[in-house]
Amino acid sequence: MEDRNLDNEILMILPRRTFFKASCLPGNWEVDQDPAGLSVLVDQQPAAYASWKDEDDFGMDRPAILFDVHGCDPRTKQELFEAVVSRLAIAYDQIPGKYPLYIRLSEADLDLIAQASHLGFIPYFGKWAKKTPEQSEKSWQAITDSLRTRYPQGLNA
Repeated sequence: MEDRNLDNEILMILPRRTFFKASCLPGNWEVDQDPAGLSVLVDQQPAAYASWKDEDDFGMDRPAILFDVHGCDPRTKQELFEAVVSRLAIAYDQIPGKYPLYIRLSEADLDLIAQASHLGFIPYFGKWAKKTPEQSEKSWQAITDSLRTRYPQGLNA
């Protein structure tokens, strides 16, 4: 997938009531919540930020997770992702509504795609603002093949 456009995104959907408990944080991590989202501080330095924002990917505004991480190794990035996503998902489930939460990820970020899948996100194969159903399916087939190559024994093997 190295030859793909790094800005090419895919969607993953998180069914409601997937998380019941926020992930544990190492001793030197803190979560700082503001009205717009969550920050994770590592040794009192900003490491990651996530929020949900209404995006018009389906012809109407629906909440999408936005995730930004500041330079760190892939394992820490996955742990930061789990820390913020688990907390956002629990908060989102407190809000009445019929739509699941979703996330946009770069097709090139296989580590986060694998982690999102491990956490309960499922691929979205349908039509959305950036892709037809056929394009979504083609992207997911390529991602699946790449994940099988990168993680032949699974994510935690």
